[in-house]
Amino acid sequence: NVVNKAADTALLRVFGDGTTTIGNTLTLADGNLVVANGHGIDFAAQTPSSTGSTSSELLDHYEEGTWTPVVIGTSSSGSGTYSTQSATYTKIGRVVAFQFAMTWSNHTGSGSIGIGGFPFTSGSQTYFTIQLEAISLTSNNIAVAARIEAGETTGLLIESPVGGGNRAAIAMDTAGSINAGGTYEV
Repeated sequence: NVVNKAADTALLRVFGDGTTTIGNTLTLADGNLVVANGHGIDFAAQTPSSTGSTSSELLDHYEEGTWTPVVIGTSSSGSGTYSTQSATYTKIGRVVAFQFAMTWSNHTGSGSIGIGGFPFTSGSQTYFTIQLEAISLTSNNIAVAARIEAGETTGLLIESPVGGGNRAAIAMDTAGSINAGGTYEV
């Protein structure tokens, strides 16, 4: 034990089972705090902040990186020529925040426009915001969203009638530009 004699309080205790208790703030002057694989930071000692049920209070993953978005046709994947093709992501626990930008031409795919290459498989269907340029839409339709289906690493571009009505997948276009960002859970 390391004890503050003046206050008669334990500052550091190491138990026979390997458990270590720190009585105050832990500050790393240099270096990283490394958590073993399969473990994380446990927030179970905190009082839950919602009335819903809690499935986990363990923060067990953090990662930042890049990925390569690609346009794929849903009937025939095809290929295209890219002048812009960039994307980043941050994964915290089960949540993946992402952004991407791409511009393509001479695409040979058919069917609807899909976005491939997402860095993790989606755990549930999720919609995200998009901005399109030079992509043909059905008359009187707009496109502000796309979705990733559960169990997929591919998104699908969606268009909706201006006055309301059924939304539909956007037909493949040989050229275009997409900027997008959002989050999904794995």
